[in-house]
Amino acid sequence: MTITDIDLANLDTKPFFKTQVTNFLEILYSVYPDIFIYFYVIDDTNSYILQDLSNNGGHVFDSISLDVPAIAHFQDLKEITTLFIDNQANAAIFSTDPSEWADYSLLSPIGDSKSILGFLITILPAGMDKDSINLDLFNKVAASIGANSITSGLLEKYKGRSDQLSVMLEVNTHLNIAATKTDFLYEISRFGKYFLKFDRAVLVLHPDETPEYFIIDSIEGDETGLQQGMSYPVFNSLVSRSITTGQYSVLKKSHASQPQGVYRDGDFDDYPYDQVIVFPLAKIKNAPGVLVLESLREYQIKESEITIFEMISQSLGAALTRFSLYERLNNYATIDTLTHLYNLRALRQRFEEELARAARYQNSMVVLFLDMDKFKLINDNYGHLMGDFVLRDTAQIIRETIRTSDIPGRYGGEEFVVIMLNTDAEACMISARRICSAIRDHKFEMNEISVSSKISVGMSEFPRDGETMQDLIQSADAAMYTAKRRGGDQVVKYEKGMVPKSRA
Repeated sequence: MTITDIDLANLDTKPFFKTQVTNFLEILYSVYPDIFIYFYVIDDTNSYILQDLSNNGGHVFDSISLDVPAIAHFQDLKEITTLFIDNQANAAIFSTDPSEWADYSLLSPIGDSKSILGFLITILPAGMDKDSINLDLFNKVAASIGANSITSGLLEKYKGRSDQLSVMLEVNTHLNIAATKTDFLYEISRFGKYFLKFDRAVLVLHPDETPEYFIIDSIEGDETGLQQGMSYPVFNSLVSRSITTGQYSVLKKSHASQPQGVYRDGDFDDYPYDQVIVFPLAKIKNAPGVLVLESLREYQIKESEITIFEMISQSLGAALTRFSLYERLNNYATIDTLTHLYNLRALRQRFEEELARAARYQNSMVVLFLDMDKFKLINDNYGHLMGDFVLRDTAQIIRETIRTSDIPGRYGGEEFVVIMLNTDAEACMISARRICSAIRDHKFEMNEISVSSKISVGMSEFPRDGETMQDLIQSADAAMYTAKRRGGDQVVKYEKGMVPKSRA
């Protein structure tokens, strides 16, 4: 499809926005599959109206007024964020008896404290551990939905401008399917040159963790004078001005009044570009970054061109937020939060993938099953905080001892599994014994309390000790239990006749 194939007069942008919202909610469902999420948007009557989404259930009313206690509460907050709300105190939200679920739900507002444009209500199932909920995840999804609504609103606002909207729509389509930030910058350059004449596009990020600096993230065009990864202080430059104000900035060398610098103080004298436009990725103070368009020659800039690139830069900002969110979600879905090793679900997936590869290419593979010795005594004598600390340190020792190509995961409790690729049991015995020795010699010290620990390791080898994941795990578990019966703190290779603890 080309940009001339689009019937702009009859274009309905709402389905695009609805699809984005559905995709974001599916992210939450993938992490918390038993929840129910409902999306509300404010209307002209100052009521919040339930949006028609495919995964809606029947727990809530179609319309909610502003005087519901949980919603009214947000008007008094300086900074809105996801909160737990008491279901019984906010019964006006629910069309069914909330006593069937957990005592609380989540309310994630969309907008700001001055204008809440909508919100997500998440109903939690009975028995769900409140401490297992990551509120930051819900905040990120709500913020991403809000950012996408900005793009949708801008597309609606400029629907009548056929030529502009054609490019705007195609830009957004390509941005939404771009795989990396570099792809995004390439698409912006490709489409942007339809309107603005520029010779270099630079993506600058302003990380939350280092607010006093900004970083050159990506460069499309000549890299002279810049380098990816360079950082500059947010002080006294054209880029800094747009970051701190959230407004676009324009530089023309022919103008009498010039800034001290473009990227840093003092760089203007040898700066090769005659015209620069800096667009913030979000129209807020201390924006998350800017898009810098640099031209070797000056030319007249139309207001319509500024409007289009404001939209493009904000779309880029929303997309980067989405990239960050997906990256976080991938970590939530694959990484054990305590030990930062693979969790059981991800470990099994990697195990099956590597097992299939080993069978296909007839490679050997070794599985280590590790269980800490007398770990219950640590929890009983020093408490679970010390137990968690010991688990974290143990996981770090395992990670540092094995090869970078090996795959460590937490199997459950104080049990770990390591998948060792393209090797045999004899070669892995050295690494396994090194793990035992490192844990035995390590002092686990927290809050002036020091404890010692040991670990037992069982080893199985593909295909000698099994050709399926279940068989290899069972064989390694049986060898580990044999190590326990022999006193622990040692490595045992599986031999026929050994049985796991569950069958002993």
